Order: sequence, then C-alpha cells, then structure tokens
Amino acid sequence: MEDELINIKTTALSFIWEAEDKKSLEETKLQFLGRSGKLTLAMKELPKLPIERRTEVGRLANEIKITIENALEQKQLDLTSEKTSKIKQSIDVTAPGIEPKIGHMHPISQVLHETIEIFKSLGFQVADGPEIETDHYNFEVLNIPKDHPSRDTQQTLFLDTTDTLYSPGEMLLRTQTSNMQGRIMEKTKPPFRVLVPGKVFRYEEVDASHGFEFWQVEGFMVDKNLSMSNLFATLDYFFKQFFGRDTKVKFVCHNFPFVEPGAEAYISCVVCKGKARLPDGQGCSFCKRTGWVEILGAGMIHPNVLRAVGINPDIWSGFAFGTGLSRMATLKFGMDDLRLLTNPDLRILEQF
Repeated sequence: MEDELINIKTTALSFIWEAEDKKSLEETKLQFLGRSGKLTLAMKELPKLPIERRTEVGRLANEIKITIENALEQKQLDLTSEKTSKIKQSIDVTAPGIEPKIGHMHPISQVLHETIEIFKSLGFQVADGPEIETDHYNFEVLNIPKDHPSRDTQQTLFLDTTDTLYSPGEMLLRTQTSNMQGRIMEKTKPPFRVLVPGKVFRYEEVDASHGFEFWQVEGFMVDKNLSMSNLFATLDYFFKQFFGRDTKVKFVCHNFPFVEPGAEAYISCVVCKGKARLPDGQGCSFCKRTGWVEILGAGMIHPNVLRAVGINPDIWSGFAFGTGLSRMATLKFGMDDLRLLTNPDLRILEQF
C-alpha cells in the first residue's frame, strides 16, 4: 500500500510540474484528487488494512495529499505570474495610448439648454408633463371641442383603452406641449411665466421635414394688462439671442383655436440671410426664395381657455407661443433633413 501511495505522489508531482496551462493543471487535479481520482480511491482502501497498519498508512496518505495540494497551488501561482509577465513584455508602456471617445451633446439637447437659459433670464420657469395625455387637456381645455376641424390636422395617435376606466378616444399620445397649459393654470395662481419643453407625437409619414416623434417647446405667460406688444417683444428678444442680433423677425396674422388674436412668426432665412439669393446668384431653395422662414405660432390666450381653468379673463390676460425644437436645431445648424437628428451615427453628432 505504501509503495502505491508513493508512486501516486511521484506521478502526480511529475504531471503538475509539466502542466503548461491552467486547463491541464485542473485535469491533473481531478485525475488524482477528484472523486474518482487515484489518491482518493487509494484512501478508500484504508479501512481494509489491518488495524495496526491503518494509522501509519493513513498518515502517509494525508501527507501525500497535502504535498499534492501545495504543489497544485504553487503551480497555479507560477502560471498566473508567467502569463502576467508575458503580457507586460508585449505592452510598450512608452507608446501613446488610444484616446477614448468622449460623449457629445446632441443638437436637440444643445438647442434645448440654450432656449431654457434665454427664457430663464426673462423670469420663465421650466415645467414638465405627461406624454400620455387625456383628450381633455390635449384638446378641450385649449378650446378645441370634439367636433372642431383643427383636430383633423393634429393626426393624433390614440391609445387602446379596452378594459380601462377611459372611453375610446379618451387617451392619446400628446400632439403638442400645449397640453400643460391647462394642467399648470388649474393649479397656479397668476401671474406666472412658464416654459414647457418635451416630446410630442403625430401620425406623420417620416421624411426630410416630418417625423412621428419630435420635440416642441411651449411658453405662456399670464398677468394683468398683457398685450400682443409684450408677446412680440419677448419673441423678438429670444430670436435675436438664439440666432444672432442681425436676425430679422416679422409676424403674420394666423388663426389658432386656443389664441385670439393669433400670429405666425418668421425669421430671416439662416441660409441666404434674408436675401432670397445665394452667393452664386441662384435662388435660395431653403426659404423658397422668400428670404423668410416660418419658426413658430403664437397669440393671446383665448378667453375660453382662461375660463376653462378658472381664471377670469376680465382681470387677467396672457400670451402663448410654441415651436419645434427639431426645427430650431435644423435652422441653428443648417441641416436639410430632420432625420439626421435621430440618426445614431456618431460621426453626425461629432459635427456639432
């Protein structure tokens, strides 16, 4: 029995010293110390020995087991050290490293932060709201009843309300950030100035100038004795801060259900600088040779909207305006395709 144990020890140590990697070392361990290993099976034979020999042979078996375990542990350390040494030898620590790519702020985020900063300087507070909205706040509070023709232009995405407390057509993805007018004015006593940026959704076919998901920013102010002059002055200041002091601004009458009177704002074309012609003499297609680009809709908040949220229009008045941040970004950076804003190619973002 002793000769068998010594032979197992000699063979095991030989295999351990010759092991070239951790896999072969693990195989050696299983071969001698595993459940069916040679040393394990030999030690199971100890109870069959005469009583007077068991103690001596058992002590020898345990010493051999400890010797093999120590040899395995040392070889494991040697293999790890050898691998680390090879890695160090293969790395030139004096060579310049690879510069990691640093994240870049998205054009929409840049426009959003700049817009917020400008309006904060005018005393506006920023608010956020739900993208899943009710028909009540998205339309009815804004003086757009269910039979109003302007609903057809919104191209609304309605949610399935089966097995819910809501009626069909009651829940939707908001089509405009104007939905926050009712929510805020119901809970806030005037005077106040609010800016609401966020995503909106419409059933649009995606092309160079349209998307089904895009960013808007809504602004509104309620106070005593406000007029269109206050609205025009606010927007004129914003445009010149955002696009540059040389930017020209004009307003044209327009109809929106939630304002009266209403207007559309135009700025001088950012491509041809309002000249309607390019330096090569060709007509500017960006502004369709007009020299002007539509930028937002605005107007005095309709008295019906104020009444719907419990504000007396005989005492208080307000103005509101809304524009697309996506459009602001394309104008700011001279893009010709809205789809660039949702393209995940980092080479596009690195240009801004």
